[in-house]
Amino acid sequence: MNHPKLLLQMLKNQRSVFVQLLTGLLLLLVFNLTACGSSSDQSQMITVGVVNLASVHEPIFDGFKDGLTELGYVEGENITYIYDGPVGDVAKLEAAVQALVDQDVDLILALSTPGALAAMQVTQETPIIFAPMVDPLRAGLVSNLARPDANGTGVQWGLSEPRRLEWLLTLAPDIQKIYLPYNPDDSAATTILEDIQDTADKLGIELVLSEARNEDEITAVIENIPEDADAMFLLPDSLLVSRMTEFAEAAVAHKLPLTAPGDTTVEAGGLMSYSMAFYPIGQQSARLAHQIFQGVAVGDLPVETADFFLGINLKTANAIELEISDDILRQANMIVRE
Repeated sequence: MNHPKLLLQMLKNQRSVFVQLLTGLLLLLVFNLTACGSSSDQSQMITVGVVNLASVHEPIFDGFKDGLTELGYVEGENITYIYDGPVGDVAKLEAAVQALVDQDVDLILALSTPGALAAMQVTQETPIIFAPMVDPLRAGLVSNLARPDANGTGVQWGLSEPRRLEWLLTLAPDIQKIYLPYNPDDSAATTILEDIQDTADKLGIELVLSEARNEDEITAVIENIPEDADAMFLLPDSLLVSRMTEFAEAAVAHKLPLTAPGDTTVEAGGLMSYSMAFYPIGQQSARLAHQIFQGVAVGDLPVETADFFLGINLKTANAIELEISDDILRQANMIVRE
């Protein structure tokens, strides 16, 4: 009888099939573990270089670090930051970026529009997160906001600046002439100024422009506020806003409403702001960086728009003898009372 031989052959065949299945399962397991390691393994050290023009933007960096910590990146364990502090001079930004590129950083966090322009001028290879940038599309740094198709993406201002002017006039409707210092060498400032000028023309407001390219000129701007000015308006300019305390003191001395970009400017004594909050911008940027670290191409990540908040400083309003209605205060996201 051949039954024993047939049974033995069947057992061998079953064993072969089992071995093949087991081998396949093991290979599949190894593949999945490898794939997981390549997309989400945070055990390898990541290096982030930071370029910053002025200290006013450091809360963005704080939010960025805290946001990445929440996502599992622990400084000193799987991520390190190279940051030598604010550069303080637009002319030195490109050299600061080049120094980061020379250290082979994995990503550059560029704080402010000048920082972003310098970073994307220096390198087309290193991924860049700009936080924030006024208008990356008009600046020619990205070809499309939904898909930048470049080595940079990040957070943009959006169209808040004309709206900030409108809010200023809502708080102080008698304004006719606004003192506006700006840096003519800053492409971001001149771009925004065009939008502000258009809005001012439609509202019948005169803008008194004063150039401020450096610290000495900023000092002169603060010390020579026109006597017939009804208000002051600061553009998103890192160097100007870094002198916010001095601007706020001068505005109070002249009893002028002062508006500047960013939530910290209201805390520093500005009357009002309709703008983004710096710390959340950093957290928003951290989520973009995390996707890049996970393997998503930077050019495939849409440019995001910052959220905007209305902030009012009631202490300043009282100091310049400006009454603000309860209806307006109810619309504010932040009110400084002391």
